[in-house]
Amino acid sequence: MRREYFLAESLEDVDKAASILHDQLHINENNIHVICNDRKGIKQHNLHEGSIIEKSDLVRGLEHGALLGIAMGITGCAILVVNMPFWDVSELTKQAAVALTLFGSLMISSIIGALVGLLHVNYKIFRFNEDLAIGKYLMLVDSNELGVIKQALEKQPVIDKGEGSSFIFPFDEYEDQRRLTA
Repeated sequence: MRREYFLAESLEDVDKAASILHDQLHINENNIHVICNDRKGIKQHNLHEGSIIEKSDLVRGLEHGALLGIAMGITGCAILVVNMPFWDVSELTKQAAVALTLFGSLMISSIIGALVGLLHVNYKIFRFNEDLAIGKYLMLVDSNELGVIKQALEKQPVIDKGEGSSFIFPFDEYEDQRRLTA
């Protein structure tokens, strides 16, 4: 599934575009989300607000934290294994210490990474920050048929297509960054 981004000047425009997508193209309402500063307006128009995962870098922070945690855990385990011959404890205690070091560092780093990710705007919608700050509305559409969606919304003069689309996979950030810089 891919995600396409569309900017609009008002919620009425987004509501009209969402109804076109839902009624004519049979796009599920759960695949259309809106990000803006007017949360009350989104509820009045019966639109779906973007989730915390779509707005923040929670998933990306979790991934980076997990990678850092694995590296720290492996380093800690290596240090433990080098020093273990000098321990006067049972093998079970040594194995528990290694497992606790590896998984403990993985869990703590993942949690810290996720919390840091919550503090940052999602890197995929970061390019729309200026537009969102001046009161525009960002509509996210998830579908496998983005060509048909683009054609249907091109007839709507009030909808501006955002630059590029993206896959909705957690590990595609590097591909998207490479496309943006090219």
